[in-house]
Amino acid sequence: MLRFIWAYLVYTWGGLHRYFGNKSNLRREHETAVHYFSRAYEIDPAFRRARLERGTLLWRELNRSQDALADFDALLEEDSAYGPALFARALVTQEYGRYQDALNDLDNYLALPEPEPYWDEAKRAATLLRQILE
Repeated sequence: MLRFIWAYLVYTWGGLHRYFGNKSNLRREHETAVHYFSRAYEIDPAFRRARLERGTLLWRELNRSQDALADFDALLEEDSAYGPALFARALVTQEYGRYQDALNDLDNYLALPEPEPYWDEAKRAATLLRQILE
């Protein structure tokens, strides 16, 4: 329990750096956030959200899609039904023109039993993205 609390504090510190990086558009703040998300995941490897956030940050703000894809792949190796990683990987793979891979991830995501609090919105977005990719 103590390990998770420490990891969560480090993760929160990374979230603050991400917030300030988004507000001021400073790459170094985003890089610092990546460092803290990585550190939180090292402290508690069961804290998947830290690795998911790192991958999302790498992809969206730092344009390091290959690194982000590696994070999403690793998360899905641990748990193939981890919905947020499936959805994020589908978005990244479609950028590379790997539409069938993206469609497969979306199909797997849509087959999950309401994995998120915002399931209705996520399902609509996934269905729309699937229609666009077909």
